[in-house]
Amino acid sequence: MIDPMSIDLFRFFVDWTGPPDANPSPLGASHRWLPEPLKQWFELTSQWSEPFMRLKRMRRPEEIEAEDGKAIFMEDPTGDWLWAFDTDKTNVVYEAELGGRWDRATEFLPELLVHNALSEATYNARAWREYDNVEERFVTDILTPLDEVALGEWRWPSPGHRVFMGTALVAEVSPTMDLCTWETKPGYADLRIAASDVERLSYLDRIASIRWSKSR
Repeated sequence: MIDPMSIDLFRFFVDWTGPPDANPSPLGASHRWLPEPLKQWFELTSQWSEPFMRLKRMRRPEEIEAEDGKAIFMEDPTGDWLWAFDTDKTNVVYEAELGGRWDRATEFLPELLVHNALSEATYNARAWREYDNVEERFVTDILTPLDEVALGEWRWPSPGHRVFMGTALVAEVSPTMDLCTWETKPGYADLRIAASDVERLSYLDRIASIRWSKSR
């Protein structure tokens, strides 16, 4: 497995989206209270004019406020799922459905930010393939060029998601949900595999039994 903390996010962003096109923008004095990993994230992403996050939303520094020992810094596309850091132990993260109970996340903040970057990469990639209800016997072939990243589990959008990474490739694998019972469907998985170069995905076209949804 790949240690998530061995992933250099600057190098990953360059490989994924190209070199920076802006100077880094350090946060001002009023935001010094934010956790160091989050400040590093803001400074890192400020070096690209195109937003890296297109699925979830990272709140702007001025929007992050402390309340009852927590500070919400990220939310899902609808604002119904939230992530917050502990204002005393700032590497501790909590997650909750809007209006629900806060539960401690399985990842500390630095790891969660890496997890977020990899997850977002599958949705902002130049090239991607997607297929639901993949039989498990095909999953191994699909993931042959990748290794699993040893990330903690998110409860959003549902438990059981796993992330894999290879050279210029990132994939998310999740259990297929039965839309009638909303329970996992044994023996099947949903996959989305993305690349910074469409040629990296060409091996998937040799799996003739799967008709991928694709970017191009």
